[in-house]
Amino acid sequence: MKTLRGLAAPRHPGLPFPHLALGVLLLLVYTSAATSGAVSETQAYVASGGPPLANRHAPVIAPQNTLRSYNRVGTPAARRDTDGKVEIYIDSRFPTFYFQQRQFRMGQSRYTNLIYRVHFERVPYPHLTSGKNGGLFIIVTLDEARRPVLITTVHTCGCYLAFLPTTLLPGGAFPDGWNRERQRVYGIDLPGIVPVPQPFTADQRLVVTLKHRTHRVTDVHFMGMAQLQERYRLVNASLAPVAQLKQLPLRDGTTTSFYHEEGAARGYVKNALKPFELLLMSWWALDARVGMDKEYGPAEETGTVFYTSLRPWKRKDSDMWPFADFLAFWGWRLP
Repeated sequence: MKTLRGLAAPRHPGLPFPHLALGVLLLLVYTSAATSGAVSETQAYVASGGPPLANRHAPVIAPQNTLRSYNRVGTPAARRDTDGKVEIYIDSRFPTFYFQQRQFRMGQSRYTNLIYRVHFERVPYPHLTSGKNGGLFIIVTLDEARRPVLITTVHTCGCYLAFLPTTLLPGGAFPDGWNRERQRVYGIDLPGIVPVPQPFTADQRLVVTLKHRTHRVTDVHFMGMAQLQERYRLVNASLAPVAQLKQLPLRDGTTTSFYHEEGAARGYVKNALKPFELLLMSWWALDARVGMDKEYGPAEETGTVFYTSLRPWKRKDSDMWPFADFLAFWGWRLP
């Protein structure tokens, strides 16, 4: 499920379709936002290893109710079924943060994106995004002084996009009409600005809390390591290059990609069909694979556009890969 341009807090697109589909869709969206179940938040994932800059700014991810395997950060893995066909799944026993770093220019400055990708076993029924192998991006944008000025979160299908500027971002960078107190993203309240502690020492860590079942982002804030250790049982997650997702090992010594590598599904995560989104949204969004998780990269290489607007005529404009253009599309003006 994607978002539409022109709203300070992205909401579901108001496109016309029959009342029955609308009613079911709204019910599923409400369920995704409101259902909480058990809310144990005693476990959180912290990055281990990796490049120093990536490790320093890696988010601490705190899902609700990690007693349920589908709420745990996992590691994409591959196996063969009884017919010898390759099956991709998420092994919830071993957490991994996949990482890549990119630079972009906007205004008069150069910025660095630290891109973290995590995946989960599944979103259980009956949520709109129900299906296997879904994931989440957390993108930390650093200024030239390597300070975090903007946090961007989005599911790996392009849905539930949220921008979380920090108090280090200059005032002129905000979209017109931005609410600096709170924003509402598909039924969940998020901060309009995330305070960065001063001084911003290595002890301060970005914390992202996630909702039970749907893995929706419910809060973003900074917290000192001593507080984190008091509040959570910290679990080390390997910090691995995102390129590893294209070489998942099989028991016979061969490897396979996390993504389809040919055909119409090229660039999409294997075994990541989202049946409710396919049924309720594909026909009016003009995308038979709406809601499916995908590779993040240039469209000419991946085979798919990482679009964040459901308007078919805005797919290229809302592509998140050319990040400066993506920010401008959503109204941001980084100096």
